[in-house]
Amino acid sequence: MRTGPGRLRAAARQWARPREFRIRPAPWPDDALAVLADLVRAIEAEAAAQRTAVDAPEPAPDTAPTGDGLTGSSAADLATSVWRLRAKLAATPDPPRALVRHVDTAWDTLADAGIVIRDHLHEPFDPGLSISVAAYEATPGLRREEVIETLRPSVFLHGRTLQMGEVIVGTPEKSEEQAAGAEETHTR
Repeated sequence: MRTGPGRLRAAARQWARPREFRIRPAPWPDDALAVLADLVRAIEAEAAAQRTAVDAPEPAPDTAPTGDGLTGSSAADLATSVWRLRAKLAATPDPPRALVRHVDTAWDTLADAGIVIRDHLHEPFDPGLSISVAAYEATPGLRREEVIETLRPSVFLHGRTLQMGEVIVGTPEKSEEQAAGAEETHTR
């Protein structure tokens, strides 16, 4: 909020215009600027204290820098974003060629850097796989458990796991005969 001569000049500029073009001053209280200044000082002090901390925690293996200085989690986030963008473009009826070309270039650049992005969609599911299951969902037409949706792909850098995939697993629907058979086994 302006104070002093700046506030007077702003008011004079507004009075020089017709009433319908005038801009009202912000409805902030007079002490709001002081409160914001105090908040900025507190944030700066906290940031300075964090910079001067002597014992910084060791980075987790997942966040170890790659050869270019990019952390593993950042590389995984980047790969996931490119994977999502590629999937959205594949679902678009007529995507712009330039956009498709740029996404493919980004995908190839990640592959050249040694990053492998694995989408688990339609893969048979086995509980021993190193993927995280967000949910199991009964799905008609399946003969065995299968990944029906990938929420996050698995991301690898030179064979090392940067991000474990997260999926939804479809399970075969139980028929009435199977359900009755299961009830008989539980009652024996």
